[in-house]
Amino acid sequence: MKGIVFVKFNEFIEELWGEDFWDEILGEAELPSEGIYTTVGTYDDLELFTLIGLVVEKKNISAKDVQFAFGTWVFKELYNMAPKGVHDFKDIFEFLHAVQDFIHIEVKKLNPDALIPEFEFLSETSNKLSFHYQSPRQLCFFCEGIVHGLAEHTGQKIKVSQSECEHEGGHRCVLDVEKV
Repeated sequence: MKGIVFVKFNEFIEELWGEDFWDEILGEAELPSEGIYTTVGTYDDLELFTLIGLVVEKKNISAKDVQFAFGTWVFKELYNMAPKGVHDFKDIFEFLHAVQDFIHIEVKKLNPDALIPEFEFLSETSNKLSFHYQSPRQLCFFCEGIVHGLAEHTGQKIKVSQSECEHEGGHRCVLDVEKV
């Protein structure tokens, strides 16, 4: 996983619970990187899952809630780093298409080894969009949070649910985004 995710997770944790808490979970995690992350580095996915697991244990919240909250928080950070042209999209559905059709392509150009999730759009009406979130990391709740962060940014009210979820026995993760 690219280091930017770890750097932003660090900032997220410190903003919510302080630098001492971040240091505490790093000390207990026994990570190969020792928690020393750079934005351009690449780190084992298990390090993020280990850190999330420690937050779950120490704060008595679910991994789903940690991922969702981080996704919501990190949207603005990723948006500020997005390539030119992305900021022109004001509609949430247009933006989600741009993520797949433009942003992820640009990320791959800069980082050919990046393992990026894919969106397979299944159906769309004027107020509902369903897409298959495909990622070997299975961070669908993180993706849900990013979609919520996007909605906050655009000022659009939405409801996000999963009609299928690998974590709940489904064969894939299908996110349904409905404008309300």
